[in-house]
This record gives sequence, C-alpha cells and structure tokens, in this order.
Amino acid sequence: MNILYPKRAEYRKKITKITKCEFCNRKNINQQECKTLSGKSWMVLVNKYPYMDGNLMIVPKRHLRDIEELNKDERNEFYQVFKSAKVKLSKIFKTEDFNLGINFGKKAGSSIEHMHWQIIPRKEKILNSSNIFADLYVITISPEKLRKLIDKK
Repeated sequence: MNILYPKRAEYRKKITKITKCEFCNRKNINQQECKTLSGKSWMVLVNKYPYMDGNLMIVPKRHLRDIEELNKDERNEFYQVFKSAKVKLSKIFKTEDFNLGINFGKKAGSSIEHMHWQIIPRKEKILNSSNIFADLYVITISPEKLRKLIDKK
C-alpha cells in the first residue's frame, strides 16, 4: 500500500538529521496535541505525516523507549486515553474498525525513539482508479483539520 501525502517524503529525508526527541520538545508538538483526549501521563497527537485519514498517536509524556518502562499508573491510564480516542474517531469517521500498532526500534520502522502507538480508523475502501491500479490511498483530511474536529465540543 502506498500513501499519497507529499509531506511524508520531506519528513523521511529530514528524520535522519534530527538529534533531539520530537515528542519531548513540547513547543514543537503543541499544535498537534488533541487536548480533549490527552491525559495526565499521555498525549494524543495528530500525526503530521499520516498513514491514512484519522491517524493519531498516543504518546507517553515521559521519554520512554519500551513498553516495559511504563509504570502502573501509565499502564492504567493508557486504556482510558486509547478508549477516548477510539470513541472520538468512531464518531468522526463512522467506523468501528481500527488498526492499533507500535514499532520498537528503527529496524522495526520506528522513526522516533520515543514509544508511541499509532491508532488509525479504517473505513470501507473507496474504489477509484488510484487504488485499483496502484494500491494508492490519498489523505483527504489535513492533520490541522482533524485536530480541530477532535477538539471541537
């Protein structure tokens, strides 16, 4: 599956030059945070370089690399934050189907060495020439618009 989102290519070139953790630099991610979904220990961020429409990331506020580093409170709160994000995305995208994934380490596909979960709502495939002939998906909602929809009361 290929994703047509021009900013993704720019990001892939840039990521090799980043020396600081992007998730720990709060001022950089402030525009991405869905304040209504974030918790005490977790941030819910709109992915600036989404894999598909609705792509959110659930990120611990502490810099952690592995799930085994989570403390009891963080583990307990994760479920509540995940559930809230899933409910909100279900309403926006009118679906009950989701992918939830995590990569540990660069070889596994993680571009940022700060543990984070990807949550992606899945809808029926809209067949058009792009995905019939090239298995290509087009991002139709900008990260900025998605964040506004999520934080809307």
